[in-house]
Amino acid sequence: YIKQGEEALQKSLSILGDQDGWKTETVVDNGDKVQSKVLPDVGKVFRLEVVVDQPLDAVYSELVDNMEQMGEWNPSVKEVKILQKIGKDTVITHEKAAATPGNIVGPRDFVSVRCAKRRGSTCVLAGMATKYGAMPEQQGFVRAENGPTCMILRPVAGDPSQTKLTWLLS
Repeated sequence: YIKQGEEALQKSLSILGDQDGWKTETVVDNGDKVQSKVLPDVGKVFRLEVVVDQPLDAVYSELVDNMEQMGEWNPSVKEVKILQKIGKDTVITHEKAAATPGNIVGPRDFVSVRCAKRRGSTCVLAGMATKYGAMPEQQGFVRAENGPTCMILRPVAGDPSQTKLTWLLS
């Protein structure tokens, strides 16, 4: 699982590092933007770049330390459960997506391996779908697979009370 988490991290950073081929989907007045790109081995991926009005440590804590409370503030998430912690950087999670109107597939759930790494003032949170014997497919849910996904957190230059968040979503 640690190797899978590292693989998700490296693949995500490689995708984000390649500046070619990104198509702008949306730019908001405040500078937030969404771009997309189609990759042969992954499909369509999205890159979201926003500034969060919170210091990096607060954002990191919310996304990593308080991961199981994500459903309280993220409307697309119904529930996140940590199934197993592996070492200091890696966890296996089970996520249930919130119901969405018009979804003909039905409610989805995911089993993911996630890793969190801090390098200087930069934090990288990465994940991808995995198999986990103790969490078979759940009745009433369609098991979906995602990945690689990644969030990069950096303090805004000159304003440590804000965090630049770059999110790769597939």
